[in-house]
Amino acid sequence: MTLVEELEGLFPPGQELRFGELHLARGDDGSFSARHVDNNGEDMLEKIDSVAALRELAKWDAGGEYRPLKTAPTLRSGWVTECTEAAQFLARLDAIYPAVFATWIAYSREDLKPVSLRKTLERQTGMYRFAGAITDQMANKLMRDLCSKGCVRKIAWPIDDACAVGRLTMRSHRLPVICTEACTFVVSEARRLAKEAYDAANAPAE
Repeated sequence: MTLVEELEGLFPPGQELRFGELHLARGDDGSFSARHVDNNGEDMLEKIDSVAALRELAKWDAGGEYRPLKTAPTLRSGWVTECTEAAQFLARLDAIYPAVFATWIAYSREDLKPVSLRKTLERQTGMYRFAGAITDQMANKLMRDLCSKGCVRKIAWPIDDACAVGRLTMRSHRLPVICTEACTFVVSEARRLAKEAYDAANAPAE
């Protein structure tokens, strides 16, 4: 099945879904709409009718600050996008959350295997080589303080390959936004934590 066919199968007419910070709705006539969850049920919203405009919307938060992470929980509200074609709607979703729907489909088909945090960090070189030195305690802190608070994705990767992680599933009226491999923000924070620990352990005695 194509991604468009997958979308139509998961999202039949009359259905509503939560997708990250988005509320998705499909009318009985098969039409599609998406808006911020904070605007569910509201009518007086800015209409956005192009992929380019949605991509621009996703760049900035409500205060005008740049959003380097498109799945950060800072998507601006006050808008709606509507269309009749599934392919067009998928393109609009990708403008807001690039490749997130495709990631879920590949994961649900078991075509995409999560990569453990340790494996991701072991690949780092240069200034990021310190990242692989984090402890499991540091890794859990990173997942709690950075990932859980700063991203709408749900972690599908384990800390290491020996650690079992339950598979994420689609719950009623919720389309999962998942993370199958630690991103550059995680790698950077892992380096910071590891370097801080190294510097503290090797500080000269007073």
